[in-house]
Amino acid sequence: MLKNRALLFASVLGTVLQVAMVVVGHSNKSIAGLFAVGGMGISLIASLAYAMWARGDSAFSLAVGGLAAGALCALIGIFVSYMLGDVPMSLLALGTISSAVTGALGGWLGKFLFRVGVAVALLVVVANAPSEAAAQTTTPLANASSTVATTSDFTWLVGHWEGHMVGGVGVADVIFSPPAGGLIIGVMRLLDGDKVLVVELISLVDTPTGVEMRFRHFSSTLEAYEPTYKQNMRLTTHDGDRDVFENAVAYDKALMSTQPRMATWKRIDADSFVGHSDIIGDDGKPGMVEVTYHRLK
Repeated sequence: MLKNRALLFASVLGTVLQVAMVVVGHSNKSIAGLFAVGGMGISLIASLAYAMWARGDSAFSLAVGGLAAGALCALIGIFVSYMLGDVPMSLLALGTISSAVTGALGGWLGKFLFRVGVAVALLVVVANAPSEAAAQTTTPLANASSTVATTSDFTWLVGHWEGHMVGGVGVADVIFSPPAGGLIIGVMRLLDGDKVLVVELISLVDTPTGVEMRFRHFSSTLEAYEPTYKQNMRLTTHDGDRDVFENAVAYDKALMSTQPRMATWKRIDADSFVGHSDIIGDDGKPGMVEVTYHRLK
């Protein structure tokens, strides 16, 4: 028979950890890459917590309770991640089932592993881990742009560039202005022969939280392709010859401006660099755009 109080406490613990993980992972790709392993690991923790609080029950009863706690917290965490646009709907079932199996195993193991002192020590370590992990993963990102880089560090961009897209059509013709007033302006036209495919306006601006980049697309007659515009590409890495911008605005399939998720500039030498953009397309599937630029003199 399930212990309702133990199930409640274990499910709340697991849910808090699951939601914390997906919220941090929404803006941190390295954390998002650990969703599957991390989600099952948290369900295991929830099931072990149930076994501790329901100690004295049979191994079968603890396995059932662990299954329930592990599945419930995983379902809520995956649903939050789905609402943020980070995972597909299909993962609700697959992820919950995987975590339920993990939870059942954890509850059964808890029958044999736990003594009260060991359980308390484990929960203390687990309770401290998310805040420490978040500090290690998010603080450097937040500080990287605000304390190290400003638009004055992007003077290498100034000038006239020509870019060729990997696996795509057209030539990108781009001009960047020198930084002034905490702002760099760029204008790009994508040409296919004599035909203008798109005009792009780019801005890099200093803000209290660091350098932010935005870009918006127009026709040759300046008809906006993104009539509703929401985008904030924040500089999260400024390391030697590599700069990374991540979109702080959640993906919305109805808004083209939220499709770019991460943009990376990798300098090859003083007169060439590679621009790589990870996107989510109109179909909700991940994709990428990569362009190699050379300075025109």
